[in-house]
Amino acid sequence: MSRFFINCDQASILSTREQYGDLNPKEAFRHKLHRGHCIGCRSFHKNNQRFQRKLKGLRWVALTIAQKQSIKKRLAEAMLK
Repeated sequence: MSRFFINCDQASILSTREQYGDLNPKEAFRHKLHRGHCIGCRSFHKNNQRFQRKLKGLRWVALTIAQKQSIKKRLAEAMLK
């Protein structure tokens, strides 16, 4: 029986990997089985999905090298204060 059951640490890893479509059928089954009886992991998975949807909805902006250097410089100055 222990071949099918995973602990919460393993489930959180599988939850994250599932978002990237990186689970084989056996792992997907184990993860779904664990979420079926663990409220904490079910909540973690739900929050993970919500976070992923929010990230996909963001409009990303590409920064130029000059902009990146400016940001780094301002961060370094702020850390010295």
